[in-house]
Amino acid sequence: MKRLYTIILMVAAVVPAAAQNWQDALLFSENVYSGTARTVGMGNAVTAIGGDPGTLVFNPAGSAVAAYSQFSLTPALTFSSASATGTVLEGDTQPIGFGDQFRTGYMRLKMPNLSYITSMDTGRRRGLKRYAFGFSFNSTNNFTSRFNAAGVNVDNSFAASLASSADGYSEYALGSQDWYESPALWRDMVGYRSGMISGVEGMDGAYIALTEVRDEAGNFRLAAPVFQKYGRQTNGYKSDFLLNFALNFSDRFYLGANLGLTNLNYNQVEYWQESPANENEFPTIGYADGTTARFTSLLMQYNYRASGTGLYLKAGVLWRPFPSLRLAAAVQTPTILHITERYGYKGQVSLSGKAYPSASSPEDQWSYVLREPLRFNAGLAFSLGTLAVLSADYEMVNYGANRFAIDTSEEVGFVESTFYEQNKEIQQVLGISHMLRAGLEMKVLPSVSLRAGYNLTTGAERDYASLLKHAFSLGAGYSSGGHFYMDMAVRLRTVPSEYLIPYYYYYAPNVESYQDKYIWESILTPEIEVKSFLVDALLTLGWRF
Repeated sequence: MKRLYTIILMVAAVVPAAAQNWQDALLFSENVYSGTARTVGMGNAVTAIGGDPGTLVFNPAGSAVAAYSQFSLTPALTFSSASATGTVLEGDTQPIGFGDQFRTGYMRLKMPNLSYITSMDTGRRRGLKRYAFGFSFNSTNNFTSRFNAAGVNVDNSFAASLASSADGYSEYALGSQDWYESPALWRDMVGYRSGMISGVEGMDGAYIALTEVRDEAGNFRLAAPVFQKYGRQTNGYKSDFLLNFALNFSDRFYLGANLGLTNLNYNQVEYWQESPANENEFPTIGYADGTTARFTSLLMQYNYRASGTGLYLKAGVLWRPFPSLRLAAAVQTPTILHITERYGYKGQVSLSGKAYPSASSPEDQWSYVLREPLRFNAGLAFSLGTLAVLSADYEMVNYGANRFAIDTSEEVGFVESTFYEQNKEIQQVLGISHMLRAGLEMKVLPSVSLRAGYNLTTGAERDYASLLKHAFSLGAGYSSGGHFYMDMAVRLRTVPSEYLIPYYYYYAPNVESYQDKYIWESILTPEIEVKSFLVDALLTLGWRF
C-alpha cells in the first residue's frame, strides 16, 4: 500500500508546473483552523460556544452571544520539525541514496486572528434583544514546513535523470531556443545551459550527465558514488476576512451570516544538490577549448508561488433550549478562488579548473479558478454553571467536489471543460473528510480558566481515509472582570508520514514522438520518508467595552 501511495503522490512531478492536479485542489481547499488562543485551546470545538471573536469562522451567530463589544488581536509562532531519511525498498538491505537521517526545524511568526465586534442593545426584553456586526481576520491554513534529506547514492543520480528527460530533443531546443517556445522543457533547458548535462558527440538528441561516464560498450553509467541532498521549504497562509452580522432573539436563539473573503499566499522552494562522495574518484572532463576540469557540485532549484482571492457566504444558527445546553450548526457555500501561479528554475554547476555560468529560466505565470466544496459543521456545548464547559463539533467536507476552471478574467463564464481530465481525477481520488473536535474549559479561579482540546481529521483521499491527523491543545485564560482579558494556547499537530521520490528516469517508447515520455519504473530511484509535526503557540490580547 505504501508504494502505491508514493506513486500517486508523485504523479505531479512528471507534468509541467502549470498543470493542475488533485494535490493542488486538496492543498488549496483544505482548512487547518487557527484563531484566538481561546478557540485553539478548546480544540476549535466552538460552533456552539459563541462570544469569542475566534468562533465566527465556525458559526457567524456566535457574535450575538456576547453582551458587549470587543477587540482582539492574536500573534502566534508556528514551529515545524521534520525528520527525513531514505526508505529501504522491498528486496534491498539499505536505501537507494538519502540514507542519512536529517532533522530540520523551521519557525514562522503569524497573526492568525484580528477582530472587532460591535454589540448593540435594542432595549427589548423579548424578541430581538441584540444585534452585532463587525469583522474578523482568521487564519484557515498555515503552510509552514521544511525538510532536508541527504546521503550517498551508488546507483543513479538526479543529473542523469535530467539527461533521460532531455533525450530526444535537439541541442538547439535546449540551448538556443526561446524559453517561451517550450515552457514544459524549462528544467531540461536549465540543466543543459548550466552544464549539468551535455550532448553526446555523434549522437544527435542524446545527453550525458556530469555524474556519468560512457563505457566501452556505449552504455551510460554513474561515474562514481555521489552525495545527494534534496529538500523542500514551504511557507504562507490561507486566511478569511469575515464581514459578520448576527441577531439575538430572547437570549435563546441566535442567527448570523458572514461574507467571507479568502486570501491565499503559498510559497515553495525545492532543490536538488549533488557532489562527489569522493572527488578523486571522478574522472577529469576534457573540453573543446583544451581545458580539463573535474565535477565538484551541482544545484537545481525550483521556485513556485501561488496567490489567490475568493468569495463565499456562511450562515449559522445557535439555540439554547436550556440554560446549560447549546446546539448549533452552520453551512458555508463553495468558495470561488481565483489563483495565479508563478514558477521558474535556477541551475548552477561548480567545476575545479573551469568556470561555468549559472542558468535561470524566466518566471512563467498561469491563472485559473478553483471552486472549493461546500462545508457543513455542527456542535453542542454543555455548561456546569460557571465552573466548566464541555463542547463537541463535527465538520464534513467533500473534497471530491473541488473543480478547476478557466480564470474568468481570461474567458467569460465558469468553464470547466479545459480541466476535464483533472476534474475527473479529483472525483476518483478525493472524497469526504470528517473532522471531530472536542473541548473543555474549567474556571479554576474567578479570573483564571484552563482549557484543553483535541482534533481528529480523516484523510481526504478515498483509498487513504485511514491516514488520520491529530491535534492536541492546552490553554489558559485570564480576565480581571474589567475591560482587559488575555488568553494563551499551545497546540501540537501530527502529520501522516509523507513518501517522496525526488526524481525519475524517463523513456520514450516511440522514438518519433519524444513528447510522450513515461516513467522508467525498472530503474529504482530513491524514496524518502518524511516524518513531521507542528507546534503552534498563540497569545490573544483583548478588550471589552
